[in-house]
Amino acid sequence: AMCEHAGMLNHLYAKIDDLAVDEGQVVAQTAPQCFDISLWQLLSALLVGGRTVLVEQAAVLDVRRFLDTVADGRVTVLQVVPSYLDVVLSCLEHRPRELPYLRCVSVTGEALKKELVQRWFAARPGIRLVNAYGLTETSDDTNHEVMDGVPDTERVPVGRPVNNVQVYIVDEHLAPVPLGAPGAIVFSGVCVGRGYINDPERTRLAFLPDPYRPGQRLFRGGDHGRWLPDGRLEYLGRRDS
Repeated sequence: AMCEHAGMLNHLYAKIDDLAVDEGQVVAQTAPQCFDISLWQLLSALLVGGRTVLVEQAAVLDVRRFLDTVADGRVTVLQVVPSYLDVVLSCLEHRPRELPYLRCVSVTGEALKKELVQRWFAARPGIRLVNAYGLTETSDDTNHEVMDGVPDTERVPVGRPVNNVQVYIVDEHLAPVPLGAPGAIVFSGVCVGRGYINDPERTRLAFLPDPYRPGQRLFRGGDHGRWLPDGRLEYLGRRDS
């Protein structure tokens, strides 16, 4: 997918705002540079006077070495997928150790189970957990659920849209569904990319004019969800799963 420079910048500043990245903070780049999430991991701290620690993939493949890198690098902000957070927690449960500088962990890329959130806050109650959700076609994450404790919902929400991003829950005709009803998740705003390289037909089907905001485009990717009464988004899965 081709994404706009403005969409990338918007995502960087969303991470800076919602993860409270500022001067003196240290963000770990854990993702290979061929993945979209590597961009904010590499650049966000540098925009505000912080520091980036590059975590080599050999360390990611060895969880004890990974935790050594996080501790020795004085990492304050970390992002991993939920399945890797499970591995990290299992290691910490069997071999407890301090991570004195870590204050925020973001998870993305997979559905976050409530049981894992419960385990996290039981083990590290003082470290914030952020459930992030988004797609490559929408310049990475579009929603953040910032948690200081276990949510009281059945599923872990993916949160509210970040600044300058609109998220709709719609039916097959792009009409909004009632509050709380399941529907397709579609995205509008600066986050929406240009389309797929050398694939005009796939682009035509997924990138559409926004019927509610003239001159804007939206992206329909195949995920389903619903709005909670307080305005947070709950992810329900893929349409084709």
